[in-house]
Amino acid sequence: MRKPSKIMKTKIVLILAALLSLGTLLSAKAAIVVDVNDRPYYIHGPGYYVGPRYYVWVPGHWGWRHHHRVWIHGHYAVR
Repeated sequence: MRKPSKIMKTKIVLILAALLSLGTLLSAKAAIVVDVNDRPYYIHGPGYYVGPRYYVWVPGHWGWRHHHRVWIHGHYAVR
């Protein structure tokens, strides 16, 4: 039986490396999360008291800033 040549050994090593990396890529788990819109409320629900003041949720909306249309996130404001 003849010994494999150096070129054949290199090809075998490259094929095994490719199979190993392909197996690693296929076994890796990835998740992509796309969050569209703003939350209806963040922490306190639609409103809450801090002392005598009552804070209400102001929902997000589109607005203009420096000639660009931008999304303004919702926030709590004193009523």
